[in-house]
Amino acid sequence: MMKKFIKWLGVNEKIAKVAVWLLIIMVFLIVTNTMLESIGFPYYKITIDNLVKIDTNKILNSVISWIMCILNFYSIILIVFRVNEAKKVFKYSILYLILLIIIKALTNYVISQIFIFAYIIIFCYLYSNKNWKYILYGFFSLIINTIIQFVCYYYKIKLIDISALNYATKIIQSLDYFIIMAIIILVKEVYLKKRGEKACGTHQAGSG
Repeated sequence: MMKKFIKWLGVNEKIAKVAVWLLIIMVFLIVTNTMLESIGFPYYKITIDNLVKIDTNKILNSVISWIMCILNFYSIILIVFRVNEAKKVFKYSILYLILLIIIKALTNYVISQIFIFAYIIIFCYLYSNKNWKYILYGFFSLIINTIIQFVCYYYKIKLIDISALNYATKIIQSLDYFIIMAIIILVKEVYLKKRGEKACGTHQAGSG
């Protein structure tokens, strides 16, 4: 059933597997925490407080931060473009990552945020063969992304010190954000697929 659904969407199977595994990990975390609570071991639950205690080295932190950066880029871009473009977009995500690393090393947080905004808008415009509408689409995608991040992090900021987290714990506590973005992208894909099929059916009926 899953393979048929993926084929119907026209999504690359490897990308679909990543999305499915993210969902499986989230379900696993919920089930594990519920089980530990029910058998009397609440202190061993997978929580932010416990995750902060995880010690990681500098190399691992860097790799995880790069993964988060690329995932965040995709979560913005795939709202604007179809998921089957993900493989083609990969090289641009690497360029985005490299430039962002350089800018963060040489400048401050504000400049890096301006770069992110500018890169996304310029990419959407150029990748769409200079279609001006995609500048607006990119802008709205950035707004959606910012709102989801704010909603996901707002209650966590009140409970924990985000700055105390390393990148390993940050990517784990960001799973809810990535899953919500994946759901939004999936809904968009289903809608566009349905609309395309409806338009095709109407065209064929008119031709007949």
